Amino acid sequence: MAGQRNQQAGRGLSGFISVLAAAAAVVLVGLAAILFLPFRSDSDGPSAAAGQKDGGPAATTWNGIVLPEYVLAASDTVQTAYRFALERPDVMMWMPCYCGCGQHSDHKSARNCFVKDDTTSGEPFDPHGAGCAMCVTIALDVKALTEEGRSLRDIRAFVDEKYSSLGEGTDTPLPPA
Repeated sequence: MAGQRNQQAGRGLSGFISVLAAAAAVVLVGLAAILFLPFRSDSDGPSAAAGQKDGGPAATTWNGIVLPEYVLAASDTVQTAYRFALERPDVMMWMPCYCGCGQHSDHKSARNCFVKDDTTSGEPFDPHGAGCAMCVTIALDVKALTEEGRSLRDIRAFVDEKYSSLGEGTDTPLPPA
């Protein structure tokens, strides 16, 4: 009788642990969705499939420039950051990035997170920005402030103030007065 009670108690504990493990898995999947889906959603921007024919490579272009697969597969926010870096090199070239890319990728400004200065390889894009939330956020902040009509100096001061405490910045010169 005592052995039967111990066996039932063991099954109860085993069941509780199984339920607890399942609940933890659900929480982890939910957290992953919250953290990563905003930057990887296929529903909030044009997808690579929009430019495909018969399963071939994506042919989606922007202002005559063929966008790479990693940009096409990214969220609308990432695509917006790449487009702004292409549209407004006159602004992005004066804005530093604070993700550390100046040290590991030799970037000179936030523009380089998306667009290369040296395009001798034929590839104008840098894939770094597609996988870096800080780079995208800086580009979107700069875009919003530009659309508000802020000066280059004001935008630069905003970027420096908001991000400089988060990491070492690129060696980006100050914009002209």
